[in-house]
Amino acid sequence: MRALITRAVAFISRNRLGMWLTVFAATLLFGLFEFAVSRWLIEIHIPPNLHCAVQATIVALGAGFALWLILHGIIDRRRLIEDELCRVAELNHTLRNALEVIVLAHFNGADYEHKAMVLECTNKIDQKLKELFPAIGKARMCMKNGKWEIGGKEH
Repeated sequence: MRALITRAVAFISRNRLGMWLTVFAATLLFGLFEFAVSRWLIEIHIPPNLHCAVQATIVALGAGFALWLILHGIIDRRRLIEDELCRVAELNHTLRNALEVIVLAHFNGADYEHKAMVLECTNKIDQKLKELFPAIGKARMCMKNGKWEIGGKEH
């Protein structure tokens, strides 16, 4: 159920039109919900003061539950994005370390053409990584278990 809510929140929040349509639909649903509760309370013949209190309580519980579902969807979506960002940062770190090892390993033992080819390839990969991840040289930050980790240390 939570995965479905997370996907729904991601789908809805992709564009403004989707958000407006969702707000419109939710407004209609809550209006119909309040109408249904009011009709039900009229049919069971309760006093007017109690009618208002019960109706407000039931509608408030419905609105609170809907908001709770939406907030859980947003929290789960944010966690998924944080996990993906950490994976991308780790990929960046791993690739850069591998490139450094390749360059150092081929620097001393090969002929000039081979060195130039390896250096050119590693430079291309390095340039693409710099284009994709421009914050090179800064500490990597990842959220783990509710705490920020910078370079493997908690802060």
